[in-house]
Amino acid sequence: MGNRRQFLKSILGAPFFLGTPARAASLVRYPYLQNVGANQATLVWTTFEEGTGAVRYSSRRSSPQVRTAVMQEKVPAETQLEFTYYRHKVELRDLEPNTEYFYQVYCDEQSLTAGEEISFRTAGPGPFTFLALGDSGMGTKPQRELARLMTQERAALLVHTGDIAYPKGSFEEFERRHFDIYADMMKRVPFFPSPGNHEYWTANAGPYLAVHEVPTAGVPQADRGRYYSFDWGNVHFISLDSNTPLQAAARGRGDMLRWLEDDLRATTKFWKIPFFHHPPYAFGHNDNDALAALARQHMAPLFERYGVQLVLNGHEHSYQRSRPLRGGQVMEEGRGTLYVTTGGGGAGLYGVTPNPLIVTGRSEHHYVRVDVNGARLTLRAVNVNGEEIDRLVLAPQPALAGEALVNAASGAPQVAPGSLVSLFGSSLAPEEARAEGLPLPFELGGVSLTANGKPVPLLFASAGQVNGQLPYGLEGTVHLRVRTSNGEAEAWAPVVEAAPGAFAVAHSNGEPVTPESPARSGELLRVYATGLGPVDGQVPATGQPAGSSPLAAKLRVTVDVSGLLLMPAFAGLAPGQVGMYQVDFRLPSGLYDGQYSVRVYAGNLASNAVSLPVLAAQ
Repeated sequence: MGNRRQFLKSILGAPFFLGTPARAASLVRYPYLQNVGANQATLVWTTFEEGTGAVRYSSRRSSPQVRTAVMQEKVPAETQLEFTYYRHKVELRDLEPNTEYFYQVYCDEQSLTAGEEISFRTAGPGPFTFLALGDSGMGTKPQRELARLMTQERAALLVHTGDIAYPKGSFEEFERRHFDIYADMMKRVPFFPSPGNHEYWTANAGPYLAVHEVPTAGVPQADRGRYYSFDWGNVHFISLDSNTPLQAAARGRGDMLRWLEDDLRATTKFWKIPFFHHPPYAFGHNDNDALAALARQHMAPLFERYGVQLVLNGHEHSYQRSRPLRGGQVMEEGRGTLYVTTGGGGAGLYGVTPNPLIVTGRSEHHYVRVDVNGARLTLRAVNVNGEEIDRLVLAPQPALAGEALVNAASGAPQVAPGSLVSLFGSSLAPEEARAEGLPLPFELGGVSLTANGKPVPLLFASAGQVNGQLPYGLEGTVHLRVRTSNGEAEAWAPVVEAAPGAFAVAHSNGEPVTPESPARSGELLRVYATGLGPVDGQVPATGQPAGSSPLAAKLRVTVDVSGLLLMPAFAGLAPGQVGMYQVDFRLPSGLYDGQYSVRVYAGNLASNAVSLPVLAAQ
C-alpha cells in the first residue's frame, strides 16, 4: 500500500491523501458532481481500497437520506496505471428543483469528507450563472490560476469545450491534469464535458467515457456518452462530439446529426446553446482544420434553422467572438447565431488571424462567465488576472415563422374572427406562461400581440409559440405584430368568415370521450371547436367568457361521424369559454363498437377529424 501511495503522490501532486488511518478507505479521486438536473444528481469518487460506499444527503427542509453506491474495480489492464482502484457512483433521484443539498461521502460507514460542509444546488427556474472553458488540461500555472478564480464564482454549472486532458486523454492525465486541479470546484459544481481531439488519442476516447456520467436519454446506444443534451432554467444545452461521430454522420454512417436536428426541433426552451470542440467560425492556428469545416458545413445550418443564439467552442487556443452569422454572412445585432471560442483554459496559446467575421480575438488564457436572466444573456471573458477582456449582452429579437398563424385546433392556416389561434416563431417568451383565469390578459410572459392594431388576448406563451384569441370583426389580410422585451416582429395572415377546427368530443357533462370513457350509441355528445363563424345576438368582448350564443342561421352546421351526416341539437359559442364553440349532437342508435372519426362542417367547410371511441349500448 505504501508504494502505491508514494507512486500516486508522484503523479498527482500533494497534498492529495484526504483519508486518515481511522477511515475505511483512502480517496484517490475526490467526490465530483455529474449529471445534475432539476430532480437528480450523480456523485462519483474513487478509493484505493474496496468497500461499501454511500452518500448521506439532505436539504434544509428534508430529513437526511442515505443511498448506497455502485462500485467498480478499475485494474491496470484497463487504466494503464500501476495500481488498482475502486470507482463508487451514487445516483440521487427525486430531488427538488432549485434546492441546495448538503452531503457527506462514506465508505464502510466511515466518512471520507468529515469536517466539510459540502453542498450543491439542483437546476430550476430563474436567473443563473454558468462557466465555459476549453483546452485546459496541461497542468500549467495559468490553468491552476483560472481554476482558483472559477472556484470563487457562484456558478450553477460548467461546460467544457474539449481537450480536457493533454496530450492523450489517458486515465493518468485525467487524474493529474483535471480532477486534481478542479477537485475543490467539482465537489460543488457539476461539470458537463464535450470531447476534444486529444481525448481521442487514447482508446477512441475510452478514458473520457469511463470517468464521466452524462445524460443518455434519446441518444443512440452506440454513441451514449459522446453527445447529449440537458436543460437548466430556460436554457437547453447540447454537448456534441465533433470528432468521430461528426465524421461518421457527415458520411451518412452515423446518427449524431439526425439526433441533433430532432433534439433542436423538440426543445421549447428560449435559449439553445450547443457546445463542442471544433469551431465552425474561428481563425488562427487551425484555419484549415477539416473537422471545423465539417462543423461549419453540417452543424451551422441546423443551428440557424432552429434559432440557436449562441455556440461555444474550443480548439483554437484563444478567445474569439464572432459577429451574428447566418449562412456565413453577417447579420444585424439580435439576429443570427453567435460563435464564441473559449480555448484558453491552460494549454499553450495560439495567435488570432484577423477576419471580418469576428468582432474580437485575444490570445490570452481565460474562461467565460455567462449570466442568464430571462430573455437576456450577459457574456464575459475573464483572464488569469481576473480582468474582463470582453463583454456582450445578447438579447435576441423575436422572429416569426413563414406561415406563422394557424388554427389552434386544426393547425391549418385558415383562421376566422374570434378563433383560437397559435402563432409560431422563435425568441418569444423567455419562460412558459399560461393565463391563470378570465378575462384573458393582453400580455403574458413578456409577450404581447396585436392584429390590425387590436390587442390579442393570450392563453399561453413560450419561446416558440403564442396562443390567443383573434379579435372579432377582422377580415381580409391582417397585420400581426408581436412585441417582446428585446424587440418586435411582424407578419401578415388571411382571415376568413369561417375556418372550422375541432378540438375533441365530450360527453354531455363536458368530460372528454376517451378509450377509457367511450361514447355509447344513442348518447348525446358535444364537439368542442373553434372558428365556426359569426353568431346571432351579442358577441362577447375578445378575451371575455361567452354566453350561450347560437351560430348565425346563414351558416348551416352539420356533424360528420365516419360518413354519417347528423344535424346538431345546438351549435354556438360555449358558455363560460373564450373563443370556443360547442356543437351538441346525438349518436345514432345501433352503432357497433369501434373507433369513429368526427368532423364539423360550417357550410361546406370541414374541420379536421377527431377520434371518437364508441361502445355499443348494452
